[in-house]
Amino acid sequence: MRNKYILLFFIAVAASSCKKFLDVTPKGIIIPENVADYEGLLNAPSMTQTFPINLLDFADDNLNTFDATAQSSTANGYYWRSILTMNEKVSPDVWGPLYRSIYSANVIISGVKTAIDGTAAQKQSVYGEALVIRANCYMDLLTVFAKAYDPATAASDPGLPLVTSTDVNDKAPARSSLKNTLDTMINDVTTAIDALPTSNVNRYRVTKYIAYGLLSRIYLYMADYVNAKKYTDMALQAPHALLNYNTYANSDLMPVYDLNPEVLWQRAAESGSPIFMLYSADLKTYFDDADIRYEFLTVTNNNGLGRSSLPGEYNFGITFPEMYLTRAELLAREGKFDDAMSVVNLLRKNRIRTAGYVDQSATSAEDALVKVLAERRRELAYSGLRWFDMKRLDQQGRMPEVKRINPTTQVVEASLPPHSPKYTFEIPIRVSAFNPGMELNHK
Repeated sequence: MRNKYILLFFIAVAASSCKKFLDVTPKGIIIPENVADYEGLLNAPSMTQTFPINLLDFADDNLNTFDATAQSSTANGYYWRSILTMNEKVSPDVWGPLYRSIYSANVIISGVKTAIDGTAAQKQSVYGEALVIRANCYMDLLTVFAKAYDPATAASDPGLPLVTSTDVNDKAPARSSLKNTLDTMINDVTTAIDALPTSNVNRYRVTKYIAYGLLSRIYLYMADYVNAKKYTDMALQAPHALLNYNTYANSDLMPVYDLNPEVLWQRAAESGSPIFMLYSADLKTYFDDADIRYEFLTVTNNNGLGRSSLPGEYNFGITFPEMYLTRAELLAREGKFDDAMSVVNLLRKNRIRTAGYVDQSATSAEDALVKVLAERRRELAYSGLRWFDMKRLDQQGRMPEVKRINPTTQVVEASLPPHSPKYTFEIPIRVSAFNPGMELNHK
């Protein structure tokens, strides 16, 4: 089918003119020619607002209520129904926006090296940024539409269609294996590192340290703890500071996200934010009155206790607290439980009221790992990483059954048992309709 590619990736606005875009210069349209044009694309919403807000719906951090007949993508995600977007006439949630961002990245990747000006180093740097952003988009897609990584089956488990073309007439590629998808992401990010700067114009733009942080995430997801440790340590070499919440009267006085010294990479959501999303009963049990996060980052509304935030555009990117908690987890998994708890306590001293603060300790590697993961749950609540963690921890047998309990009736409306196929959502209806040969997740 002539339009398979475009129908796969739903770049609806560009679809009608994309062939012209590649062939001629339409009136009023700026075709990237200079390095500055490609750099401008890096600052566009499709390259800075990439986080799919739906991932918050899936997580056990979240509490919601719906009419029993609700078929919205929010309800479908909350109840882990296999299809997120039922309306096949619209761009599907998660898949559509992320592949739109991948398309934008591919425009840069395929064109910037032949820009009519700029040095080779400038071109390589912009090229490297686009590679990292594309890999990050694939990471989010994997956590939704592919099984959790299992080294025993990754070579045969379906991953994602790996798109490199910007020609709308090209046939949609088949799904690569999960292993090849991850290997390609790793290769792209490592290829980018040498060309990337150590600092950039703002926290939305990519640096070497951001690339290290993304590799830390990817390897953690794969349970490749040796490489995860390597890149976590490299990411933490970036200049940064931890905010001591004790020194602020309230969260409104804290730095905005994109000026916050705890933020390594600022990523905004494609649409929406978690503001006023309700804390689940389970998540509430992780906090006590001494935890300043519970006061600064929550708000009471008519429906219950909801999420608040620090000032500025909400961040779903990589933070230094995340990197510290990854370091602590890896130390615990190595059996260095005292060192693991020292890292946890470094963070907690900045989050717990000074009057109520007591260092945490562990009696074993397993005890330390449990406490590290609990601290990760507290610190990274509504950061966009909980579904990522649930997927990888379920693969390791560390996720209990999750239940959606109606807070009014106490009826269990849905459940997510350990190792459930519900951890993998189905390829969107619209995608499979226009690409009938694409392998599905639930046969």
